[in-house]
Amino acid sequence: MTPKIAVIGIGNFGAHLCAALARQGAEVLAIDSDINRLDDVKDKATLTVRLDSTEEEALRAQDIMDFDAVVVGIGDDFEAALLTIVALQNIGAKRIIARATTTTHERILRHLGIEEIISPAAQAAERLADSLLYPGVTNLLDLSSDYSIVEIKAPESFVGKSVGELELRERFNASLIAIKRQERESRRFGLDSQWVVKVLGIPSLDDVVKENDALVLFAEKKSIEKICDAT
Repeated sequence: MTPKIAVIGIGNFGAHLCAALARQGAEVLAIDSDINRLDDVKDKATLTVRLDSTEEEALRAQDIMDFDAVVVGIGDDFEAALLTIVALQNIGAKRIIARATTTTHERILRHLGIEEIISPAAQAAERLADSLLYPGVTNLLDLSSDYSIVEIKAPESFVGKSVGELELRERFNASLIAIKRQERESRRFGLDSQWVVKVLGIPSLDDVVKENDALVLFAEKKSIEKICDAT
């Protein structure tokens, strides 16, 4: 079933979110009170609607209650964001995800019972910190204070070795989830070729790591630097 997501507040954050959701096949309803902002996403969202999101009846008329999730991305008017969230709660929205631009805003949202809070600036800072601390890391998802799912460029010492030879669990207490590999693929009718990324899900012990492979690992945080610096 196609996910139905409503995005309220089409600033820079909301516009990027609409585009990302549309690329992944979601049905996207974009809501804002500014028609010019809606014009920016009319080719990305499934539907754009100009309305005052603090009005319960206006939201109810869009059947917001039937959407899988509603993201409140209003960042320039916190009072409007709060009133929108209360309106969504009153009409029975299934899942509300809210954007917070400050720690004070985040505390207030939690007092309203909002558990899913997005802090774009804080998350961007964390990603930058990860890239500075672990130069080989291209992506990192924290699962807890101790464990992460991390994507790293295969260390040079791993290239040419099989997964079994790497002994990732024994040496680093890490498990290999997938290998992302760039390969040349011929286009139709033999015209030229293009680079494509192929994913080897749950690699076998016999799979060999190649140059420029990216490794997706479940690992202890304290092991990430050791893996990046492996010799």
